[in-house]
Amino acid sequence: MPIEARLEWSSQVATHVDRLILPDSALLASGRWAEAGRRLQAGETVVALDALPWCQPAGLSLAQVPLAHFRLRDAPVPGRCYPRMAFSDLAQGPRDLQPVRLLEVTEGHCRVDPNHPLAACQPQLTLAATAMMPAPGQRMAELFDGPGLQVPPQTSAMAYFGPGALERQDDGEDARFYAEPRFVQHLDGACRGAIRALYGRFLAPGSRVLDLMASWDSHLPEALADLFVAGLGMNGAELEANERLSERVVKDLNQRAGLPWGDAQFDGVVCTASIEYLLRPGAVLAEVRRVLRPGGICLVTFSDRWFPTKAIQVWSQLHPFERSALVLSLFREAGFTDLHTESLRGLARPEDDKYSDQRRCADPLFAIWGQA
Repeated sequence: MPIEARLEWSSQVATHVDRLILPDSALLASGRWAEAGRRLQAGETVVALDALPWCQPAGLSLAQVPLAHFRLRDAPVPGRCYPRMAFSDLAQGPRDLQPVRLLEVTEGHCRVDPNHPLAACQPQLTLAATAMMPAPGQRMAELFDGPGLQVPPQTSAMAYFGPGALERQDDGEDARFYAEPRFVQHLDGACRGAIRALYGRFLAPGSRVLDLMASWDSHLPEALADLFVAGLGMNGAELEANERLSERVVKDLNQRAGLPWGDAQFDGVVCTASIEYLLRPGAVLAEVRRVLRPGGICLVTFSDRWFPTKAIQVWSQLHPFERSALVLSLFREAGFTDLHTESLRGLARPEDDKYSDQRRCADPLFAIWGQA
């Protein structure tokens, strides 16, 4: 019986849900988990468990670490999260990947919060049966690896958008890079299905939707057949091949961030696996808020695959969950409210996927959304 383990928690900036799909055999690793599994097998719909024993360490004092003991090549950036192995005084082994947050660098020292990112968040942990297929070998501990890092630091502008953060390996003309149509899927089928399901939760029949940085697949659920969908992308052939689009606009947002629509034109905006390519993401999200009707929703989704030469430099420097923090900080700056993040991991990779022999898990899904 496949299991969905779910963490729900709140920060000062958003509400957060983190989901991990597990085989029921993963519950045999602990007596507590095994009892929860028996209760689910007996017919209970949802079983609640105490998450705090897994959110360790907790209650530790902030640590002062000599800057000279920072082990990574690049200079440490306050506000960012690093593996504990980056600080020789804190590491409990040469491959200690437990994340900690660097708070400040001053007078030759690093001030570090060594506690688990969820230690002060009081997350709610529940288990429930699911129809989704888990990848083999998943462990419950993986649920707590990353969640908590979605919260932007108070110094988010300095942490994420310092010198060089918006530079790219390939700073050549984007129109040339995207000139040839790419009729391929960049995410596996399980992840794409999860994106469609997510969009289906928020988009109502008859809505006007903008697919931002669109291609030949808008990742919209087939059941929503009566949407008006405008697509803005870089390749005209890809847009023409997208049968969901009612309107098509070819535009390079890295040349000009303005959107060619008036105020309050759309009920929803979706941006799939593309936010990392924007050189002025804050300006684009401000435009998105402008073209949304009051109360309209903007949904940004991404995974852990992208064109590395065209993504902004900071994207590859961050922990996967920190990328959600970066996007969340952009939503706040643009004036969106009622902010949420969600992650979904642990799905089995489809057998017909071209990377099925290299990755047992499907591409993870990270989502951020908010209201105009």
